[in-house]
Amino acid sequence: MIPRIFIQLNRNKKLFTFTYRQFHSTSRLYCGVVSYFYTSPPSYIRSDEDYQSLLRGLNTVRHRGPDGSPSLWQNEDRTVGLGHTRLSIIDLSDRGRQPLHSYDKQLHLSMNGELYDHDRIRKQAIEQDQYHFLSESDSEIALYLYRKYGLDFPKYLRGEFAITFYDEERKIFIAVRDRFGIKPLYYTIYDDKLLFASEIKALFAFGVPAIWNEEVIYNSGHLRSLQTVYKNIQQVPPAHILTATSNGTINLSKYYETSYITREEENNEQRSEEEMIDGVQEQLLDAIRLRMRADVKVGVYLSGGLDSSTLLGMATTFTDQSIDTYSIAFKDHPDFDEQSLCLGTNKHLGINKTTPHIFEITHDQLAENIDECVYHSEYPLTLISGVAKYILSKAVRANNGKVVLTGEGSDEIFSGYSPFRQDYLLYDLPNDSSTYETLNNQEREQVMKSLTSNILGASAVLNDKQREPDCIQTLGYFPSQERSLFLAYDGLCSENLKKKYDKFRLNSFYFHQSCLYDYFISKQIINYEISRVHSSQYMFMKNFLPNVLLKVYGDKSEMAHSVEGRLAFLDHYVVDYVNRLPTNIKLKLKNGSLIEKYVLKEAGRPFITDEVYKREKHPFLAPPTLLNPKSKIYQYIYDNFHSHDMNQLDALFDIQRLREQLDSLHKNQEEIKKKYLWGELALLEGKYLMISSYLTLARRFHVKYD
Repeated sequence: MIPRIFIQLNRNKKLFTFTYRQFHSTSRLYCGVVSYFYTSPPSYIRSDEDYQSLLRGLNTVRHRGPDGSPSLWQNEDRTVGLGHTRLSIIDLSDRGRQPLHSYDKQLHLSMNGELYDHDRIRKQAIEQDQYHFLSESDSEIALYLYRKYGLDFPKYLRGEFAITFYDEERKIFIAVRDRFGIKPLYYTIYDDKLLFASEIKALFAFGVPAIWNEEVIYNSGHLRSLQTVYKNIQQVPPAHILTATSNGTINLSKYYETSYITREEENNEQRSEEEMIDGVQEQLLDAIRLRMRADVKVGVYLSGGLDSSTLLGMATTFTDQSIDTYSIAFKDHPDFDEQSLCLGTNKHLGINKTTPHIFEITHDQLAENIDECVYHSEYPLTLISGVAKYILSKAVRANNGKVVLTGEGSDEIFSGYSPFRQDYLLYDLPNDSSTYETLNNQEREQVMKSLTSNILGASAVLNDKQREPDCIQTLGYFPSQERSLFLAYDGLCSENLKKKYDKFRLNSFYFHQSCLYDYFISKQIINYEISRVHSSQYMFMKNFLPNVLLKVYGDKSEMAHSVEGRLAFLDHYVVDYVNRLPTNIKLKLKNGSLIEKYVLKEAGRPFITDEVYKREKHPFLAPPTLLNPKSKIYQYIYDNFHSHDMNQLDALFDIQRLREQLDSLHKNQEEIKKKYLWGELALLEGKYLMISSYLTLARRFHVKYD
């Protein structure tokens, strides 16, 4: 075997140390997850340029793995390169360093994320299949499962992951993303190569041009599809496996899809309420048990809500150590400050069970961190609360935390969002005679009043008709979530974009591509075979969850500070069980009131305080301050909109009109305060924050027009 050169950079002494390795070159560098594969290898491969490009890509994402020097591997003819940075969670020894290789040196893997239940699978592999492992790393079980099941191996993975993988014997390159898009994985084709990275900035470092994707921006496609705001760069779809060969063949196939209980099955449901509550508790406890397994301490993001409080209470049953909890406080804004609820949960569980860490966040801090949050998100922010999560993750790392349990995904499966409640009251309840007919007139009136008691306000729910024909044609009904999207993003784009794309609206396209690419669920939605609530949940799972929550509030905010978030509610066993529960066990009518997430409240009842149990759902929002001219956030937005650089976005947005609206805000302050609820003010602030985010992206990544 021809020796490969191993180069180690000592940045402090500025020296190059050359070592020789047989089989593969592993450069111990700084960080990142970047991989490439030549789909049509040219006669001459610029191996040195590819090597340097991998280095640049890894350097841009070194925040994702600060534990030791990251490494990369290239195959013999340099047509494949796998790069990786390490955040040590399982197997802290050098044997767990990636890229990983099979015992016969034929399989090579670079993975971001965590695989659960690996101890059981490892034991099975050794006892039944005599498979030889080279490390204790959880990632190595993917090599074994591929060896055993071939391209079906993702079906047997449990966890959050993004994998790039090369089979040397079959000459196949493989990329896999977890079922719900918890871990990001972007790709593009550039310079004869298929490029993959955990973050888009690594693709830019590889030489991929940063160009605005105008069509996507106009149609809010970055919220509703797998495309990004950058042209020719998109996501590997959640629950998909991509395979590529050197003859140019690229194939993308789905390995998982959930299913929902049908309306007919709901009508014939035989399980008792107690049985379903016990089932949720059992599934969730098992998911949390697996996520508590780590060779470092596991903490919990704790708010005053049901989801994180339940996670924490259940997690304390699996450890004798005190669990660190991390919470945000807005002391000057009692409507948003959950400090007392968080401290109450810690006290309820016992002094030796938890150690609370409360971080008071000011608007000055939020303003100071916006640009860095946007840089790491690579995405336009739509709410300032995303910056709060970014700051909280920074505080976790400052406390030497590496792993936290977090509650994302609960609202999507347990019907926690107000649009789900609205869809239930507008569509499902009137068609549920067994429930609706039991209400007296007073209770019916009380139920319908709850349509207007959500955080967005009545105007966001009842008055928008512009999206309705498109939604009804595509889905068979008008989801309440679509009305709130309209409220947030209407009238932003420039006349230039309107002329190009207004006559060719892509709403239906995005529904089909990002939401309904499962034929059977598409058929069920259109024919009203599953409840409207479950239809809306499905769409949230396909767009808002991976494109906003798991990105801005999840991986990007956490990994910016080398923190790994673990999502028990998105364990696919939990999701599949809950999706097969009737709608009316999630949204429960009781004494004329609609209780959201009822089955979760009852399952979590033994682990939470009475105050949390009785509390209504509160979305995670930071208090908006756009109407305060002295606010640092307002000043940040004002300075951006009046900067010369903002003019470069004229081709995308109606900057002049938005600037005039911003300038007139404080002239009509009292009228605006009366007109808007807190949630609507947050969305109004988010509109200006989003445009400012585009400016930050343009500045940091030098984004151009096509």
